[in-house]
Amino acid sequence: MDILERLGRIDNRIIYTLLVIVLLVPLAKPIGLPVSVGKYTQKSFEVMDKLQAGDIIMLDMGYSISGASDVEPQTIAVIKHMMKKNVRIIFTSCVQEGGSIVENLMAPHEKAGKKYGEDWVNLGYLAGGENAIAATVRDLKKAYPKDFRGNSTDSLPLLSTVKSVADVKLYIFFTTQNADMYVRQVTPYKIPVVGGLISTISLQAEPYVQAGQLVGIMSGLRGGAEYETLMKDPGFGLASMDAQSMGHVLIVLFIIFANISYFVQRSRDAAKRKKGA
Repeated sequence: MDILERLGRIDNRIIYTLLVIVLLVPLAKPIGLPVSVGKYTQKSFEVMDKLQAGDIIMLDMGYSISGASDVEPQTIAVIKHMMKKNVRIIFTSCVQEGGSIVENLMAPHEKAGKKYGEDWVNLGYLAGGENAIAATVRDLKKAYPKDFRGNSTDSLPLLSTVKSVADVKLYIFFTTQNADMYVRQVTPYKIPVVGGLISTISLQAEPYVQAGQLVGIMSGLRGGAEYETLMKDPGFGLASMDAQSMGHVLIVLFIIFANISYFVQRSRDAAKRKKGA
């Protein structure tokens, strides 16, 4: 049996093993494959990069654990960027897991010296969906008498100058739902709004960017990788894109090998039948 036949008859277990290796290696050590940056991610980055040390922004966690794989790389990159710039963040959430996700993502920054109550606060989950967002942006402390850690919001220095969303420099949301409710409730306050969305619904939000209601959007895993590219700070987003790209290359190669093996074998079988006749 020659090499072409063997390529066409590779054991599925070998294929799966190679695929796992190809996916894990870039995650452990990013290759750094080039990623082009889309105009909407570029716009998102530009507005956030213009923020100054001490500025306050509001960030809503609108995704659950089940949707984290597509939007969390964006969230991690944006938080890292804001912490480097010493921008202060008020975290809110319209999903139940939001408060816990914030605690996990901010743990390394808190360990690095960012002070809770001064550099960031986690207000946690507020039930009600769009009504909760409306209440939050209208009167923050009334919507959240206590934060996720049980502190009175009146006691948190970061919130001393913030009554409504109009008192912050930027509003960011990360969601696995559509952008409609954020646009309806936040844009009337005339502050810049940026959205991080899963790739399957990001197209739905593009008209809001074109209309100027959203400053920019980030789309799925690629949006996180693009943001890291602009930051010049590779992280999980670029590593995941490397793994995805390498996985696709491996699958395409196996498809090519299988087809070459099939046609070669078919040609040989036809030749044998012709010779036997």
